[in-house]
Amino acid sequence: MRTRPLIVVVALLLASNVAASTAHASTTLIVSGNGINDVHLRASESATVATVTRVLGRPSTKLAATPVLTLCGVSATIRWSSMDLFFNHQRLVGISFGPGHSPNVRTAAGLRLGNTLGRARSLYGRKLTTSTSQGGAWFVATPVGRIEGFLNPSTARTPTSSARIWTIDVGVVGCPALSP
Repeated sequence: MRTRPLIVVVALLLASNVAASTAHASTTLIVSGNGINDVHLRASESATVATVTRVLGRPSTKLAATPVLTLCGVSATIRWSSMDLFFNHQRLVGISFGPGHSPNVRTAAGLRLGNTLGRARSLYGRKLTTSTSQGGAWFVATPVGRIEGFLNPSTARTPTSSARIWTIDVGVVGCPALSP
């Protein structure tokens, strides 16, 4: 079951300065079930930050400890525009994209932020599942791990084909919400 990150993570997303990112417009990050491009889950914090900085430029926020999320498997986060990286014990445990469109990101199958659920279904077929939990979520099992995210509009009803891909997530991206 997919759950929304705690309000703390949402506050981090809203507080960041999207304009601060220096992402290269021509760079497209490819999301797989175990990471992005050459950065995979369980990679060291220092190597991950160095690699992403080399590709996207200076981060929008500094690497910051997240003591309130430690029990959920996240001890630090850093942000580049609409991409957040989550670490635990100095290892990459999660990546979240969205809402927003920078850096440019897509899954290996071609799914992008803002695409419709109908487009996701055409790309993934029966591999794609959805849930009404937390207002609407989508999931795809890949040979190397799971890609998932939230849908917009967020409702308690079965997601329609016109719902939009609001986030693309891999790994641990925060704590479960206390209520749906």
